[in-house]
Amino acid sequence: MIKYFNLKAFVFLCCCCLIESTLAQISEGGLPYSLTQKEVVARQSLSAEKIPPFNIKKVKEEDRKSNRSFRFAAPINVQYNLDNAGEWLELENGDRLWRLKVQSKGALGLFLLYDQFYLPKGAKLYMYSEDGSQVRGAYTYKNNKESGRFLTGMIKGETAMLEYYEPVAERGQGQIQIYNVMHAYEKEVMQNSDSEFRVYSSEAYGDALDCHVNVNCNAGADWQAEKKGVARIIVVVEEGMGYCSGSLINNTANDGKQYFLTANHCSAGFTPLYDMWRFDFNYETAGCANPTVEPTYDSVLGCTFKAARQESDFALYEIMTPIPLDYNVQLNGWNRSVSFVPPLCAYVHHPAGDIKKIAVENNSATIHPIQINWSNDVSTPGNHHFKINLDIGTIEGGSSGSPLFDSNGRIIGQLHGGNADCDIFITYAGRIAKSWDEGTTPETRLMDWLDPIGTGAITIDAFEPVETGYSQTGQIINTSGEGIGQVTLQISGGLTGTIVTDSSGMFTLNNLSPNQTYTITPIKNINANNGVSTFDIVTIQKHILGVDPIDAPYTLLAADANNSGTVTTFDLVELRKLVLTIYSEFPQNLSWRFVPESVDIHPAVMPVIIGYKIGDVTGDADPNN
Repeated sequence: MIKYFNLKAFVFLCCCCLIESTLAQISEGGLPYSLTQKEVVARQSLSAEKIPPFNIKKVKEEDRKSNRSFRFAAPINVQYNLDNAGEWLELENGDRLWRLKVQSKGALGLFLLYDQFYLPKGAKLYMYSEDGSQVRGAYTYKNNKESGRFLTGMIKGETAMLEYYEPVAERGQGQIQIYNVMHAYEKEVMQNSDSEFRVYSSEAYGDALDCHVNVNCNAGADWQAEKKGVARIIVVVEEGMGYCSGSLINNTANDGKQYFLTANHCSAGFTPLYDMWRFDFNYETAGCANPTVEPTYDSVLGCTFKAARQESDFALYEIMTPIPLDYNVQLNGWNRSVSFVPPLCAYVHHPAGDIKKIAVENNSATIHPIQINWSNDVSTPGNHHFKINLDIGTIEGGSSGSPLFDSNGRIIGQLHGGNADCDIFITYAGRIAKSWDEGTTPETRLMDWLDPIGTGAITIDAFEPVETGYSQTGQIINTSGEGIGQVTLQISGGLTGTIVTDSSGMFTLNNLSPNQTYTITPIKNINANNGVSTFDIVTIQKHILGVDPIDAPYTLLAADANNSGTVTTFDLVELRKLVLTIYSEFPQNLSWRFVPESVDIHPAVMPVIIGYKIGDVTGDADPNN
């Protein structure tokens, strides 16, 4: 039986040598301080951190033994954070920079993976090349995730710079810890002398096979709407990184759930880090010809697994980061008819991680009736795949998972593999009809996810997201983690008014627009004497005298009763008058203060605000009083 090449050969892609401030997941652009104020930063020399050596021979032997031909990058374990690596630079206005230089000898490019990532409001993070020709960022508080994990890169070459800018008002609030450097390495072109199939590797943008056809050429004219749902995936697993393709797909509830269909083999047999997967939309040339400058793209980070099955090689995920409306994506429709055979069809895909391409079959596909034995020792049953002989374009590593559209623009399957190059054009796509209900659990079939309301629909059309309101929940807590009740939240930015936290410190904002930024400012100025006693006065006095200094940051803030920015005897005067009931409130302060003082609401992040009671340095205040 013929042994077919499976498209686990993801391929490496480098970036252009132009400044790329708009690439990667949601970022605000701009340039790092080091590139705009070179004369200031020049006074600080920066040495590269000592990174464990990358053993290319070992990595390639792992690829050979365990069929990890998908990898274009492999991991190097490190632990770099704001305290143990890099250098801090104090700026004249009190702001500061943390810079880190990472170098891995022989790397074609570097990605950085974070297991602790929190940026306070006003802080910015950039990743860039030493010469400043490549810039990723700025990343801000809008990139914070509940998991505390993040991904930056790729920077071409063996050296990457990281720069964290922290304003004085947020000093010490940021958290950055890198646990993994992904080292991109050159993968040899593998060709067995007794095989008619080849595995291609690539080193740079635009290095996909010459016979590919860009999606905006004439051949793609009938799939211009459908292409909007197709994205390149940077697949991140513990064992490395690779490329695949796939598409957003609609469900019968038409509720805009961000389900994404791709191939099972893109991560099967590996240890996926789903919250690090990056989905790049709109990565295409504006016209038919290949551009001289790499196009930008629109990205989101993170997904969760929903279902997968080897027999038809499908995998379904849900993208967790809300996709901004200005990405102009579409959730494509589908056709699950068991008997349907398309009279013509097309793949939209990202071969070798390159810009979006189109591959078309102008004649009828066929249902492949016999078992297929793939080159990774997987066999798939007969009738589970369409066989397509392409008339226009081709496929290669990185195309895996790309949607197969019928002439009505509905997805009927996803690319598994084939023996296509620029001379042979045979491909195989797992059928949605077989992925639909042949699995025995929701985790092995599509119907539970794509028909959640049980319509029994055989086909549905695409869904274009429109602006709809969402709800956002947050919490205000004290330094012990207890919820603070009766906090009034003033809301601005397209939504006005106030809400009040409940006894657990929780609050919910409703009918928020995903394209609008809202700011909330917490205020609580009641019961100024709550938690304030002579014990607090004695504790503060010992601090001032140096007998028993207060070193906890929030406790120091609470001791500043007159809101002067320092702790002095004037604060003791204020507190004595409060205890003696001469004052009923603080003349120059509020009874509670909060960090941060205001926060922007973002769909991907649940805001948590820390509150502290002014004058209470012994922790006696009732958070609900």
